[in-house]
Parts: sequence; C-alpha cells; structure tokens
Amino acid sequence: MKANVQHLIDIAQPHFNIIEEFAQLTAQRKMLLCDHLFSEGYVTYRSTVKLLWPQAEERHMRKLEKFLILLKETAH
Repeated sequence: MKANVQHLIDIAQPHFNIIEEFAQLTAQRKMLLCDHLFSEGYVTYRSTVKLLWPQAEERHMRKLEKFLILLKETAH
C-alpha cells in the first residue's frame, strides 16, 4: 500500500529536467553558468544552479555539468 501511495505521489509531481530548464534560459544566464563552471569553479557553479533552480539536486547539477562539458568539447 505504501509503495502504491509513493508511486502516485511520484506521478503527480512534475518531472524536473535541468537540461530543458537550461535551454529556456537567456543567453546571458547560460554564459554566466558556463563562466562559473569553467572559470570560477564548481562551488560557484553549484551556488548559481541553486539560485536559478532551488529544487535542483546534486545529480541534476552533475548532469548539467556533463552536458556543458560535452557542449564545450563539441563546439570547437
């Protein structure tokens, strides 16, 4: 019974996709995130992600970090 209730709660909650959220940012905010990750370091990047998306968890931050690194590597 408890598992069924948890399943219903999970379905009812909107799915948070940090890549989709990143895509909706303005160009200036995207650049800010990249600058913080690649220049300022992970602590500043993490703080910025938390400011933009308070619901973001560590796994979301890592997913976005990997995405941004891949984007940087393929852009050159």
